[in-house]
Amino acid sequence: MTLERNVDGLRANAKRKHEEALEKVKQGIRKLQQEEKTINFNTVAKASGLSKAWLYKDTDTKDLIERLRENNSQTKEIPPKQRSSDASKDAIIKTLKEKIKRVEAENRGLRDQHEAIYGRILQASEIEHRLERMEAENTRLKKELEACLTQLQPQPQSFPASNKSDITPILPKKEISDAIRDELNSLGIKLSTTLASKIRKSTEEVVLTAIEALKEQLQHQIIKSPGGWLASAIDDAWEPNQPQGVESNPTDLFSEWYGLAREFGIVIGSRKEEDGSLWVQENTSHWFPFEQFSSKWTLEYLHSKKIK
Repeated sequence: MTLERNVDGLRANAKRKHEEALEKVKQGIRKLQQEEKTINFNTVAKASGLSKAWLYKDTDTKDLIERLRENNSQTKEIPPKQRSSDASKDAIIKTLKEKIKRVEAENRGLRDQHEAIYGRILQASEIEHRLERMEAENTRLKKELEACLTQLQPQPQSFPASNKSDITPILPKKEISDAIRDELNSLGIKLSTTLASKIRKSTEEVVLTAIEALKEQLQHQIIKSPGGWLASAIDDAWEPNQPQGVESNPTDLFSEWYGLAREFGIVIGSRKEEDGSLWVQENTSHWFPFEQFSSKWTLEYLHSKKIK
């Protein structure tokens, strides 16, 4: 009886120790799994505190370790250098989001600049188109003005002819050359209807010679109406160096001219030199001989400006 009781006790003790060893194996395996470490007989023996011989000896434990080792070998382990912690990933995402915001802000700024530049280009293009339209309108008005002046010119009367051989063809109106127009503009003479008629009836040589005679006279005296003077010069074919009729008292003419020129702000002062020559002070404070200055700002021009 005593022997049987001792055998049962040994069996119970062996069973208890085996269960304790199995629990140590399970705890060791769970620890290795939590730490994501490799599972094999060496690592399990170290984690559980049991010998590898016992692990190999216990059939259930051996099968479990081999099965886990096989599964672990099939799982590709990522090298430590390629791992990124959650914190580093969050930092990368945050940095990328900030870069995206900066790029979007730069894009908005560039888009605003592009719209502003495009708007200025459109505005400049519109101004250019407006100038072109104004130039075209100005050309059209000039043509209408010339047509009106043409209609104001006296037209030759035509009489019925007995046969076609007696009909005189109507010739086109003679145009005033650019050379004559340039000379008139330089003298500030407006092309009136009377003056235009006399120029068309005369030759260009006679007109240019009369203009030279007018220039010569303007150097020595004040002429109230250069346009009227030129019309007479064309009629009589005056030439330079020919004595012409003297106009009104030079002193009175200077007073009249100076009063108008000062009124319009062209001059701000005058003086008379010892030799009797008259000088005027332009609004730029520069002094000029009166004869030279009055050829630029003629009395006729000042009177026309006064009328306006």
